Amino acid sequence: MDITEMTPAEYAQARLLAKAQSGYPSHLSPSEIEDGLRSGLLVRGKIRVLQPGGAMRTESQGIIDRGGAADTPDILIVGRTALNRACTGDTVIVRLLTRAEENVDSRDLAADPDSDEAEDDNEAQAVEQIDAGEETSLDNTRKPVRGVVVGVAERKWRPFVATLQLDEAGGSRHLAVPVDSSVPKIRIHYMDTAAIAGKYFVVAIDEWPADSQYPQGHFVRVIGPVGNLDTEVDVILVERQIAVSQSALKFSLASMREMPISTTQSPWSPSAEEVARRRDLRDSLIFSIDPKGSQDIDDAVSMRKTASGYELGVHIADVSQFVLPGSATDTEAMARGTTVYLADRRFNMIPEILSEQICSLRGLTDRYAVSVIWDLDREYNATGVWFGRTLIRSACEMYYEQAQALLDGATKVEGLDPKLEASLSESIVELAKAMRVLRQRRYEAGALELASTEIKFTFDKESGAISELLPKSSLEIHRVIEEAMVFANAAVARRIHEQFPGAALLRRHRSPGSERFARLVDAARTKGFDVDCSSNAALADSLR
Repeated sequence: MDITEMTPAEYAQARLLAKAQSGYPSHLSPSEIEDGLRSGLLVRGKIRVLQPGGAMRTESQGIIDRGGAADTPDILIVGRTALNRACTGDTVIVRLLTRAEENVDSRDLAADPDSDEAEDDNEAQAVEQIDAGEETSLDNTRKPVRGVVVGVAERKWRPFVATLQLDEAGGSRHLAVPVDSSVPKIRIHYMDTAAIAGKYFVVAIDEWPADSQYPQGHFVRVIGPVGNLDTEVDVILVERQIAVSQSALKFSLASMREMPISTTQSPWSPSAEEVARRRDLRDSLIFSIDPKGSQDIDDAVSMRKTASGYELGVHIADVSQFVLPGSATDTEAMARGTTVYLADRRFNMIPEILSEQICSLRGLTDRYAVSVIWDLDREYNATGVWFGRTLIRSACEMYYEQAQALLDGATKVEGLDPKLEASLSESIVELAKAMRVLRQRRYEAGALELASTEIKFTFDKESGAISELLPKSSLEIHRVIEEAMVFANAAVARRIHEQFPGAALLRRHRSPGSERFARLVDAARTKGFDVDCSSNAALADSLR
């Protein structure tokens, strides 16, 4: 292009035209997409993008999960050009490649990200879209299936946390590098780079033109210095889309006004009217077993012998007594969804005065509960079950190691009331016997258990820094309490289905296709193990 023969306006027009003819392929029009989906030549799905990393993945890749079934295998998209500006979470439109096309390497954009000039030079290189060969219908695909993105039906861009990669040329256009490695770098304009250098900040994507190697976005706000503990926690909250910051997780004034009053001088106590409406279990031997130092004790158990067998009880803190439907606290709890636990702190779903005080099933303290109580015969078959609201008084707050010591036959366990040891030990031993039987029945019915090692963090008291990482011990008492909660959940689910069949919801996990297990089966076979993945029960037996 001889710019000496052009006016400035003609030169600008020519450059825009050149850029429009390079970069990524243009997405198909809505009408073309609709026709392609209807005919089966195009496929719609949600994409997960993996950026280059290590020797096994030298270029960007995308995966569209379709369940791995034989007739709808997952789709692999290889290379930045084939990804065509798709980001993780986007719903994309994909054209499946023919066998001939799968053997053709798509040319990728390769720019030096440090300067706008380098980006422009590389953007000038034309990148051809693979459109040779006959089109492939979904019905004629083979495994593995490859494809190229030809459209984006729905973007799932969110606020991203990033750090700054400065433009060495000293301009105002820089790259924001997201902490999420699946997200591409984002081009932003920002003048005062000193204010955000060495800090985490939030950036938003505005667009991703076909002639730009990177998506275009803008700076939103600073979070804080890289390496600062509170900043790092805020990064987790933003990236996991939990909250914009820790301060945002404080409960509203409207919620706090709904809370009951409880002070050291005047602690909360159950009302006489509510006590009269509940089944009073304060004389029963009920106890809790939790990690050492727990403040939010939300469940307790009981187990005693009867003339015909046993009485088993699972008792859950009755938060519904204090959180009314449609209240400010209810609205905030629904928005949070769960209590978020980090290594050194947690963010509660409901205010601390409930979760750690009034609804916490503390020892020797009257508390409201919702209970499931079974009559069991001597073979631990349920002969009757009762559901209802109760008033309990936990006899003891145990931590797992204390309960395990009693299960192992120890006496004079540190921290336990000697007067209660014998009765607690008898209840725990009988509870463990029952849960072993119930657990075995679940396995025989096809239950599958997949477990992983949990890590325990120890912190320096002065600096607050992590001083030690230790794997948590796996104790039988953990499985005993877990089994009791599963038994209670199953009983409640059955009752809900019986009483409200039109409103009962079943959370069902889709069975993965056999292809998902191929790598596991092959790896196990090299070590002399056979893994049968034909069913949950078969897989469970193999893993034992």
